[in-house]
Amino acid sequence: MKYLLSAIFLSLAVSLTHARNIIERYQAEIRSPQTCGDPTDALPFYRLYDPTIIDHVYTTNLAVVNADVPSHTFQGVAALVFGTQEESTVPFYRLVNRAAAVNFYTISETERADALQNGYTAPPNNPVTYIYPTQICGSVPFYRLYDEVNTDNFYTTSESERLEFIANGYTDIEIAGYVLPVTSTQCA
Repeated sequence: MKYLLSAIFLSLAVSLTHARNIIERYQAEIRSPQTCGDPTDALPFYRLYDPTIIDHVYTTNLAVVNADVPSHTFQGVAALVFGTQEESTVPFYRLVNRAAAVNFYTISETERADALQNGYTAPPNNPVTYIYPTQICGSVPFYRLYDEVNTDNFYTTSESERLEFIANGYTDIEIAGYVLPVTSTQCA
């Protein structure tokens, strides 16, 4: 009887260990086919706006923006992004043209190089974030719109907001990349 309880306990411990290994392999396989970043690492990408100069700024760090552009007010969370490079993500660079009060974000190395040659600078905390270049892992389009009159770049995941800005003079430029969606409670 003494050995029977030990055998049962040993058998149970081996079974639980084996089951845990199967679960861990299964979870890894779920992420592997799309090579997703870990969504628990995603950060809020805050949107701030200054109506005086018509400028939108996006950041994962409100303290940096408040110190850099204190005239901007918080509008909400635009999306969820990665603060460090994750599986299948690419840098999402912030470029600034201080003379024109324009903030511009791109995943394109070509656009980045062109902007740097045309009066834009890259803040020291570049790249700002990392996003997906294609729609994978439950990501959604991060639309880029531009107001030529006020030289303002606007980014959103919201189709209705996109259409509203187009109706108010913004041009639909492109899908800047793909981000993780926010819940309705995170939006302003």
